[in-house]
Amino acid sequence: MRISVRNPGIAFIIILTLNSHFSIGQVRFGPKLGLNFSELPNNTNFIIGNQHIYNGYHFGVITELRLSDHLYLQPGVIITNKGSKYNVGNNTVTSATGYSNFQFSCFYADIPLNLKYNFDFRAFKLFLIAGPQVGLGLNGKWEATYKASSKVHFGSAPEDDFKPFDYGISFGGGIEIGRIQLSSQYYMGLKSLSTSIPPLEEQKYKLLNVSASYLFGNERVYRDYKSKYLSKHRNNKKPGKKRF
Repeated sequence: MRISVRNPGIAFIIILTLNSHFSIGQVRFGPKLGLNFSELPNNTNFIIGNQHIYNGYHFGVITELRLSDHLYLQPGVIITNKGSKYNVGNNTVTSATGYSNFQFSCFYADIPLNLKYNFDFRAFKLFLIAGPQVGLGLNGKWEATYKASSKVHFGSAPEDDFKPFDYGISFGGGIEIGRIQLSSQYYMGLKSLSTSIPPLEEQKYKLLNVSASYLFGNERVYRDYKSKYLSKHRNNKKPGKKRF
């Protein structure tokens, strides 16, 4: 019998139904938050020095889908606060007068799509994680040492500050204990966000983050963890003295 499905939405529902025996109990999800250390290089005659690191933060949700005993797919939606710091002046003159410290900070909606590989040590798991990421600039602000500020403009015109869309790759690792994951990843932007003509090719995000996640769901995995380690560990404890 031949079945024709012209509506892609119906096809998607059918696929989910046929794969429900695999997906139910194989998915975990939960919040993720942490700190960022980012920079956006800008090598022009008006940028002085090399210290451009901006300290920010991130928060969002991730989902973890089991593909095999050790391999997982981990997509997410993360709101990331990132930016860069600049010392603005004129590199073509020797006088240091008139230089000011500037920084910009922006919020991006980042969507990572990571593959995660676990190394099981019973009491805990070590993991490696890597994958592509896309981001969309939401809003931002320029700030100067003398407290002046202005809005960051996203767009493709030369008068705009940065292009709104970003993409790159990230890689890192971490440790998982029960439902808790502690990780660190390095993100390397592959697209120049410069709106200059010609564009500044080095203007790509570099970002290091440290994160903590707490994952719900897939109770079987957590019960296995408790039976493998927690219960055994409790049973092996020496009996203490009775207190009266």
